[in-house]
Amino acid sequence: MSKQPKHERRKLFWIDPKLQGALVLRAVIHWAVMLLSIAAVLFLAAALSDLNAPVSAVAQMVSAYLIPAVVVSLLVLPILLLDTIRQSNRLVGAVSRFHHALQRLADGETTSPLIVREGDCWKSMADQFNRIALRLEELETASNEKTSSCDQEEVVSV
Repeated sequence: MSKQPKHERRKLFWIDPKLQGALVLRAVIHWAVMLLSIAAVLFLAAALSDLNAPVSAVAQMVSAYLIPAVVVSLLVLPILLLDTIRQSNRLVGAVSRFHHALQRLADGETTSPLIVREGDCWKSMADQFNRIALRLEELETASNEKTSSCDQEEVVSV
């Protein structure tokens, strides 16, 4: 995680550019497949409406309906992509916080409690993680106290 102040971290748009970029790319691919599907259905409907019509007339009729659909969908596409990034930010941000906290625990460091936004789907997992981290800290503290009392007994007995 970056060294930015907490209030600025929430403003990060690209937490994991590789993952979020892949999600954006998938959204664009889905959008393109949707447009191709619409074009195919329009072409089929136009061809079946007049079986004797030349291909150029069918193509012209399809383009008359498809061009406005493409224009409107191009206007909506940035909103779709922005929403994809924002929603993925919530997901990737929580996963990133879990990853860094787990790394600290694995390295033997203490970690501050994970805090996720209220209503976030990660809330129960964060609560469980915080309980585990607290338990590990308590066990380490108890182990250190036991070790230090044993060391003191050895000093007294010498």
